[in-house]
Parts: sequence; C-alpha cells; structure tokens
Amino acid sequence: MVTAIAIAIGREKATTFKILGVLLAFGGAAFIVFYGAHMEAGSAELAGNILYFFNCLGTALYVICAKPIMKHYPSMSVTGWSYIMAWVMMAVACLAANNISPVYNFICDDCPPGSKWHVPMNAVYALLYWILLTSVGAYLLMTWGNKYADASLVLAYTPLQPATSAIVSAILIAAGFKGKLREPGLNILGVIGIFIGLAFVVYDNRKTHKEKETEYLQVRNLGEKKDVAINNVLRDSKGQEASTVGDVDDDNSNI
Repeated sequence: MVTAIAIAIGREKATTFKILGVLLAFGGAAFIVFYGAHMEAGSAELAGNILYFFNCLGTALYVICAKPIMKHYPSMSVTGWSYIMAWVMMAVACLAANNISPVYNFICDDCPPGSKWHVPMNAVYALLYWILLTSVGAYLLMTWGNKYADASLVLAYTPLQPATSAIVSAILIAAGFKGKLREPGLNILGVIGIFIGLAFVVYDNRKTHKEKETEYLQVRNLGEKKDVAINNVLRDSKGQEASTVGDVDDDNSNI
C-alpha cells in the first residue's frame, strides 16, 4: 500500500523488482490470513479486516508524510508529537466506545455486563507489552528507519507479522502452550512469497542506493575536474599577465 501511494504522489519510482516484491509479499501474507478462513458478510471477522485495512492505510500515510519532516526534526520528536495527537484521538474514541452502547457492543460483543472501563489483571502485562514494545518502540524504530530508507522499504517487513505469528504459534503449540492457538496448515506456505518478495524489495533498494551513490560520485568528480580546469586557466592567465608586465618593463628600460 505504501509503495502504491509513494509512487502515485511521485515520492518513489516504480521499478519492476519493487512492484513484484510488494505483490509477492502481500500475496503471501494474504494467503496466510485468508486461506481456510470462513468469513461471512456482516461477521465480526469481516468488520475486523476492514478496520485493519484502514489501520494499514493510516500507517502508510504516517510513513510517507513523516518522510520530509525527518529532514528537519529528529525521529524522537516526530514520534513524540505523533503520539500526543494519537492520545487525543484515542481518548475521544475511548469515551465514545464506553458511553455509546451500539459502539461498545460492536467493539466487544462478548464482554460481560458491567465491564466498561474494567481492565482484567491478567491483561495488564499484555497491555504493557503492546504499548511499550509493539507500539511506542516499533513506531520509534520505524520512524528512525524512515529517515535513512525509502518508505516502501520501511514497511516492506510488515508482511513478516503473519509469518512470525504462524511460526511462533507452531513453536508454542509444540512446547505445550496451546490455549486458543491453532496449528498452521497449508497457509504457512505463504511464507515463501513473503520472503521472496522481501528479498526483491531489499535488492531494489540497494540497487537504487548504489545508483544514487554512483551518480553522486560522478557529479563530484566532474565538479573537481571543473575546479582543476578553472585553476589551470587562472594560473595560465596570471602567467601571461606576468610575462606581459615583464615585457613592458624591458621596453621601458630600453627607452
């Protein structure tokens, strides 16, 4: 998504490897998520995937819009101000969800009565992990990487999330910690498309970086050659002036 937006607004160039890599990675991730899944119109799963689409759209726009700002401000400041704005919007959403019954029932249709504003103790550690690591920490690192890499490369690793979830789930189930986890089926084959697509995007980014570096060196060398040529011309002109002055002095002495 971020690649399509960046190309559409002229921030990045469309290359074969970049487009093919993004399509392969997206296809692999979609295969992991949707293969064998049963979703019906109006179901909570369908609504969740629609909301997740808007979440991805917001993240893509964040990375693209933050790119020019990174030239003037450090990544810590950009992330901090983004979270200040996010806090305001989350506060409004939280108030609306807990005071408007239809919204509350849509978000949490299986919550017991009287559970508004209630956070179970067994969810505290999960929330701390989510807030500190997968939210603040992840966005800080992503914003820092956005300063040095193309937006498409920064988010090219996001398709690894379902692949990582499937692999970790298989490890936990094998270790005896099953809970509500399900063993990956044939959908785990989507990992192949993810890794191949990611390799294409990384290769394209390195290739583009080398081309820019080569172009920069060529321009610098050309500038150095021009400076040398100008210095030679100036030195020759000074030599000619000196010889002319010497000839004039000789003529005056003869007179």
